[in-house]
Amino acid sequence: MSSDLNPAGTTTPVPRPSGPFSVARTCREWIDPDRAEIYSADPGDRRELVAWIWYPAGSAPGVERAPYLPVAWISVAELLGMNVAGLLSNAGASGGIVDDQTSYPVVIMSPSGFPPLLLSGTAEELASHGYVVVGLNHTYETTVTIFADGRVLSRNPEAIAGALGPQAGPHEEAFIKRAAVCDYKAADLRFVADRLERINTGSDDWLASRLDLNRLGAIGHSFGGVAALQWCRDDPRCRAAVNLDGAVWSEVGTAGLDRPALQVLAPHREFAVTAEDAVKAGMAPDIAWFEAEKDITFGGWRTVDRTARPGYTFQIQGSTHLSFMDVPFLPVRDDAPVTAMLSATEIDPERMWRIVGDLVLAFFARHLGGVESDLLDQPGPSYPEVTPGPPH
Repeated sequence: MSSDLNPAGTTTPVPRPSGPFSVARTCREWIDPDRAEIYSADPGDRRELVAWIWYPAGSAPGVERAPYLPVAWISVAELLGMNVAGLLSNAGASGGIVDDQTSYPVVIMSPSGFPPLLLSGTAEELASHGYVVVGLNHTYETTVTIFADGRVLSRNPEAIAGALGPQAGPHEEAFIKRAAVCDYKAADLRFVADRLERINTGSDDWLASRLDLNRLGAIGHSFGGVAALQWCRDDPRCRAAVNLDGAVWSEVGTAGLDRPALQVLAPHREFAVTAEDAVKAGMAPDIAWFEAEKDITFGGWRTVDRTARPGYTFQIQGSTHLSFMDVPFLPVRDDAPVTAMLSATEIDPERMWRIVGDLVLAFFARHLGGVESDLLDQPGPSYPEVTPGPPH
């Protein structure tokens, strides 16, 4: 069912997805009437989310591709020093869900600090293999959140717990704020699962009855990876969760979870230095901060790996935190704030995309589809960059 939505020479930054299905993308907006918007100055505001949905689509000639970022959202990329104007996604801008199956497994995606569109490479790959991917824009976390009625909400630094700014103050207070952000994001995933259930049992939505919510999983990057794990710990509807390089700040990092969990991590060589050298280099404000952050980071990964049923953890050598996003594929200015981290990245972006895609697909195939894969048990010589197990 693949289509020629990405012929050679077009302005599509991320690799063409490898699955048998064409991919399309749509957008929804949802309001949770039961939750106050804690990042708004108006106490009457309710939590409101923009979600992008990637899905396996029927093949049709002449389908227009969706922009990589809609024009109104381009400032999100500009914050990172990227020029994405005119770039296209691999996803069609229209088209119904393909009829090869009566329903499709669903994966809720949680990014961190940026819209899920900057994880398009992973979302498109999953959709091309028969998953419906619901990517959340966590309001007030991104540079701007744009609603269809023209409203523009700017970032509230509290929604990212100061993660992008200089670290200061008592580390205990800072880490509690990080955990609270992850918990609030996990509540977004719970609300979206509720909304998907309502859509699926209704009759006025073209997705009705097409979502297999008995095969429901989650994936997230950074704080979003923590949210995916936390929601999967708390909500029995979640069958399996993937954490892409998120230090586990919330309760799941100490208590664990009893569901299948996959963690795919960068090596985090910053923790290989001494605490004294880390402080001198400006990596932490003081020795206690550095040591506490290292303990939480490594300890959380080990807890999840040990308690998940089953747990899988892999490190990808040569990668950095940005390697899990589309950023390495995008045009970046020399003075962009991501330049230093990109310079530290040693793995080829397409190779990284392929390894992450293979691990994630194998995981969800096993735990949402009942299809076994040796890759999760032993990556083998075809994946020399992959080191099994959490760091110590």
